[in-house]
Amino acid sequence: MSEITLSDVVRHAAEKFAAPGLSVGVWADGAETYAAHGVTSLEEPQPITRDTLYSVGSTSKPFTATALMHLVAQGKVDLDAPIRRYLPELTLPNEQWTARITVLNLLNHTAGLDWRLIVDTGDGDDALADFIARLSGLEQIAAPGTRASYSQVGFSIIARIIEKVTGMTFERAVQTLVLEPLGLANTLYALDEITARPVAWGHNADSNGELVLARQWKDNRANNGGGGVASSARIRTTR
Repeated sequence: MSEITLSDVVRHAAEKFAAPGLSVGVWADGAETYAAHGVTSLEEPQPITRDTLYSVGSTSKPFTATALMHLVAQGKVDLDAPIRRYLPELTLPNEQWTARITVLNLLNHTAGLDWRLIVDTGDGDDALADFIARLSGLEQIAAPGTRASYSQVGFSIIARIIEKVTGMTFERAVQTLVLEPLGLANTLYALDEITARPVAWGHNADSNGELVLARQWKDNRANNGGGGVASSARIRTTR
């Protein structure tokens, strides 16, 4: 029997789940291995490669958490501090609960916040600040620390804390604290930078079960802390 390769596994997975394209990178024992299969889009197909960018969705949260923990290690953020220490302007419906929310509550999804607030505050550098200003309309579903509740909004608040503490935009802060030191040149936030490179487009099934292109490639800028990263299988391009 012939040896099964990573390329075999990737091709089988793509075909099994009817994925138009798939790429995988594996680092093990000091060696990098890549495999790619399929096309970037069913409308304008280009071959998938190890450098094709994908929207990684909520896998963006570890990048945000890592940047935050850099600030914790530098003594600039206290995980046990109330978030009002960093965002005194924050207003949520339940003042008593809001005053008790800590940075750690946001990080481990125990702040009692609803999943998300559907609002687009644009693509400017003030997108996060504007988003935070609208959180009076967010539902709070539990007192802080009493239960787990996965929250995209919680990571948008963390992103704004990072902005306030560093004096940079969230994206620039993550680039400075995390991406540049690790050589992650294929990990990006800005949509214009992303779409200037080969990208894999998402697809949805229509009413007939046929795959059609998903027109929105990534979430809006205020949600970059929880879901804004684009990356490729070959994320590390410098040593």
